[in-house]
Amino acid sequence: MTTVAALGPENTFSERAARGYLAALGASGSVRLYPTLRRAFQAAGGECDCAVLPIENMVEGYVQPVLDLLLDSDLAIVDEFIIPVEFCFVATCGRKQDVGRVYAQFVTQGQCVEFLESLHHAEIVTTSSNGASLEMIRKGGPNEGAIIPSYAFDKREFAFAAENVSDYPNNRTRFIVIGGKEKACDAKCDYKTSLVVVEGKDRPGMLAEILAAFSKRSVNLVSIMSRPTKETLGKYHFFIDIEGHATESRITEALADVQRHHFVRLLGSYPKAKV
Repeated sequence: MTTVAALGPENTFSERAARGYLAALGASGSVRLYPTLRRAFQAAGGECDCAVLPIENMVEGYVQPVLDLLLDSDLAIVDEFIIPVEFCFVATCGRKQDVGRVYAQFVTQGQCVEFLESLHHAEIVTTSSNGASLEMIRKGGPNEGAIIPSYAFDKREFAFAAENVSDYPNNRTRFIVIGGKEKACDAKCDYKTSLVVVEGKDRPGMLAEILAAFSKRSVNLVSIMSRPTKETLGKYHFFIDIEGHATESRITEALADVQRHHFVRLLGSYPKAKV
């Protein structure tokens, strides 16, 4: 039995991703929900075998609290999983224009800007998760609405429902799996490797030097994200995703090149998810 930690409450995209990951593994197991990303992260390798956490949204970019958690942990990324993100708007009244209060998770708001602006004078109440938005609207009074995941409810449950209120119809969120067992490298599989470069002494050309170590060996960089060290202004760590497995010679050579001047921590090599 595999126990997977995820952000709760019920009906979050995180719960859906965790259950989808278990199904993709063909493994029997259960999902344990936690009230915060930090609590879910900390459960991996202890209370639970692993955790499934959102790392990147197609619209909003990286989930920065998860980057910070990775930096302070010894847990490795062992897999990734991508799910579609589709939102509906529901209300306790029969007309959209009568809605005076809307519940929406803070990231969801950034993905449904045009629809929220169409509500004009409605008060926007920020919730901690999409599951919490659903809970609030189920307890809601007259003239209240919520933006919630399309899969999470029966449309007959509310007086009004509008489908596909996202700004981008093909929205996706990428989740990482931390903890659990790392998979042996399979030559037939496409891999990604995540790492963090901890900034050393700041100097001109430092970032170009890091990037050149990979580019001259034809290692493709999928993404790079900077995060403040939180020690002083102007100092950053660099989170980098590259194509390939860390055991490949071209990648080990690139890492050795970077490590001549910087501390590098591998976060994990894992099979590349199909979009």
